[in-house]
Amino acid sequence: MALHNMDPKRCPMPSQDPNVRNKNFKEVALGYTPEMAVNEAKRCLGCKNKPCQTGCPVGIDIPSFIAKVAEEDFEGAYQVLSASSALPAVCGRVCPQETQCEGKCVRGIKGESVGIGRLERFVADWHREHNNTAPTVPEPNGHKVAIIGAGPSGLTAAGDLAKLGYKVTVYEALHLAGGVLVYGIPEFRLPKAIV
Repeated sequence: MALHNMDPKRCPMPSQDPNVRNKNFKEVALGYTPEMAVNEAKRCLGCKNKPCQTGCPVGIDIPSFIAKVAEEDFEGAYQVLSASSALPAVCGRVCPQETQCEGKCVRGIKGESVGIGRLERFVADWHREHNNTAPTVPEPNGHKVAIIGAGPSGLTAAGDLAKLGYKVTVYEALHLAGGVLVYGIPEFRLPKAIV
């Protein structure tokens, strides 16, 4: 099997047929299969200076997570992602990768950039479907924190603080947590079950 996939075009992502999706509100993009994800991950050149990472607002070690996907270590890829991102399944779907990480990808100079968002989505979905272990609860540090607003930033802050041992309480004025993820992005783009 080839070490790198030098195809200038990214692996297309399956999607609902237009004549089917015009009759439902389900997610349009269907996601990669494991074989598609590995094939796309092998397009990554593993650049030494990691330009894609400089385009990522949360600084995900993108070449490392993609290398894990290429090795078919999907759980390892998830661990790399989750070290920097609290919402990889959401970011893989709605983050503007084309102007951020994918916009800095070297492969995009003479072809299509690596489908970083598609790979992030695949890894997060794979983890959700295959990992049943409960997350480890850190040792409490004795401090309490209140987070006002259960939107993406509030949930991310709450998750990061909980990992550090804080007892976190999140307050939300609306009926559901998620903010714009629930109330602003349509179901066909970001299913509420993912949020």
